[in-house]
This record gives sequence, C-alpha cells and structure tokens, in this order.
Amino acid sequence: METYQLWLIALSILIFLLLMVFTSRTRIVRTYNKYMKVDNKHNITGKQLAFFLKDNLNLPQLKFSLTQRKLGDAYNYKYRTLIMSEAVCNTASLASLTIVAHEMGHACQHRDNSALFDITIFLTRLTRLTSVFIIPLLVTGLIFQLLQYPDPNTGYILIIISACLFVIQFLSKLLNIPLEYNASRRGLKFLKEYDVLSPTEYMRAKKLLSIAAQTYIASFFDEMFSFVKIKRKKR
Repeated sequence: METYQLWLIALSILIFLLLMVFTSRTRIVRTYNKYMKVDNKHNITGKQLAFFLKDNLNLPQLKFSLTQRKLGDAYNYKYRTLIMSEAVCNTASLASLTIVAHEMGHACQHRDNSALFDITIFLTRLTRLTSVFIIPLLVTGLIFQLLQYPDPNTGYILIIISACLFVIQFLSKLLNIPLEYNASRRGLKFLKEYDVLSPTEYMRAKKLLSIAAQTYIASFFDEMFSFVKIKRKKR
C-alpha cells in the first residue's frame, strides 16, 4: 500500500473520531432526555439512591445540594457535596440513577485518597492561578526576544516559563479524562453490586456513561482553545 494511501486512511480515521467526539454533546443530551423518561425497576429517585449509597459506601461527611441547571450534576470536592439537578434528584428514571452513581464515584475517589484524584485536583487548583499568565508571558517573551531586551536571554526564559505553564494546564485537563472514566466504572459497579438496575437497564446506563465519556474528551479539546473562547466572549 502506498504511503499516501496510509496517510489518507489515518486522516479519515482521525476525522471520524473527531466527529464522534464533537457530536457527543448532542448525543449525550438526546440520550439523557430519552432515559429521563425511562423508569427504573425499583422506582427510586436520584435522591433516594444518593442517600442509600451514602450509607452503604461509608461517606458520612457527604452533603447534598440542588441546582436548577440541567445536567449541572457534579461532585464538589471542596465542600464534599454532591450537587444534583432538580430533575435528577426528584425523578425515578434510569438517567437519574446513572448520573448519581457516577458522581458518587467521584465522592469515593475523594474518600479513598485516590492518587489520580488528588493529582488532578492539585493541578486544577494550580492552573486556576497560573493560566492567566500563559499568554502575557508568551507575548512579552516574544517581544523581548525580538528586541533582545534587556538581554538576549530574558525573552527566551519568559517563553520557556509560558510553555511550562501551558504543559501543566494541558496535563491537568488530560488527567481529567481517566478520572472521569474511573468514576463511571465505580458508578456502574455500585449499580451492579446493589442490584439497582435490571440487566437491560444496566446496559443502557453503560451506554449513557460511554457517550458521556466522549464529552470529557471534547471538553479537553475545548479547554485547549480556551483563550480563543475568551476573546470571542469579550467581543
């Protein structure tokens, strides 16, 4: 096979994967809306599952909070709080249980002092402070390097610092992908171990989390272009 044909195949696969990733948001919303209308076999709400898992997973410090934002469900590590959207909290649906189980996976990562969780949280905190300096340092470094001001090395040093800060931010976002995958695996394990879902419901929950996983990858690409987004918002 010719070299250009191999490149063409590789490019086609890459485009296909990128299309899957960047259409994942539409698919996750569609799947979420679909499974929010599907009852679970025990007819329990997201709130009821959350309290059940809190007791059975040894999470005495865990608190709960509500948000009106659709798909705003999250685990807040700072306050050890599981945030549930009102629909997930109060609806006895398949989607509600799947989402709650995933977020409880994050709570268990925190409880277990997971190295991946701790490193990701540390880098996230760090990049909140350092990310604002990446572009200014890069621009200043390029200008100083061009003008050789105040000496030939200063601009180069600033560019290196900017590059290091970008690598830290890149690593922070990259580590979030396996972190989310691990939370989903934990969530599915909870649902299976405690017989929360029927076999058919379990496969649907797995599908929902599989599509959600693609949104983590899409978010990674979005974050890498965050500076472009900020400029657009300013306009």
